[in-house]
Amino acid sequence: MNNILLSFIIPAYNAEPYLRECLDSIYRLDMQGCGFEVIVVNDGSTDGTAAFLSNYQIGHAGIVVITQENRGLSAARNAGMRVAKGEYLCFLDADDHLFAAKVPTKMLEKYHADIFSVNVLQTDFAGRRKPYRRYVPNYEQLMSAQAFMQGRNLLPCVWGYFWRTDFLRDQNLEFVEGMLHEDEAFTPHAFALAQSFMALNIDWYERILRRESITTTTNQVRQEKGLRDMVAALQHLETMVQKKPEFRVCMQYKLDYLAVDTLRLLLRQRHTQAFRTEITSALRAMGYFPLRWHSEWKYLLFNLYTRIRL
Repeated sequence: MNNILLSFIIPAYNAEPYLRECLDSIYRLDMQGCGFEVIVVNDGSTDGTAAFLSNYQIGHAGIVVITQENRGLSAARNAGMRVAKGEYLCFLDADDHLFAAKVPTKMLEKYHADIFSVNVLQTDFAGRRKPYRRYVPNYEQLMSAQAFMQGRNLLPCVWGYFWRTDFLRDQNLEFVEGMLHEDEAFTPHAFALAQSFMALNIDWYERILRRESITTTTNQVRQEKGLRDMVAALQHLETMVQKKPEFRVCMQYKLDYLAVDTLRLLLRQRHTQAFRTEITSALRAMGYFPLRWHSEWKYLLFNLYTRIRL
């Protein structure tokens, strides 16, 4: 792939206030001699994003800018994936940045896993930084991706991983366009199809919590869209395991916790009874409401709580 190890893919919609910090964090990396490219997809921005990118390209080699009409995050990522030349893809959101000082070049080149995970940090509204993880993996052990996924509520965020480009293309894996929480569908699907996985013990990515993002929005219309799309992601994955029952073992735990996350948001947000019935009915049709039983005490308590409340 033209000696390019990494393709950084950044969707950008009205991202002018954040892009400099995001891009600078890439160009500060110690690349250890590896080739790289930065693909920024200007997804119909109406602010100064286009002008900023034009200026930033001066003096920064390796930047590819794709301009398209506003089609959403999934479509922008897909556009970047289609032109990427790197052996591995690394996704960034334009309002986040990389935390790492160098690329783990030797590990990528030595093991050639389909998927590598990295450590993610999160900075909250008050500027407090802490690890953003659901579990601590066994680091630097090459293993089956399905075996790693089994029994875990897999972190869905695609910027928490390096993705081998040929693997994604061979499996025709793309993001579902028009869907919020698109990572919930993409990442488990990819893990079920991947052959190899390794967790790298490197603090790589810093997620910045911002108000009115997809996950923190208080806009009710957007909240309803998000919950419907979480149900759609669950339907996408459930359809997959029904077509390939051998994936049930590795994916069931993640599917159960995707239903938990959907119900948790449904209860935390303010919604009409009609909308609550819509979501619970959709989950019920798939066998995810009431929740399936698990032995973990927190899951058990939440299961009982949702049966009472909903």
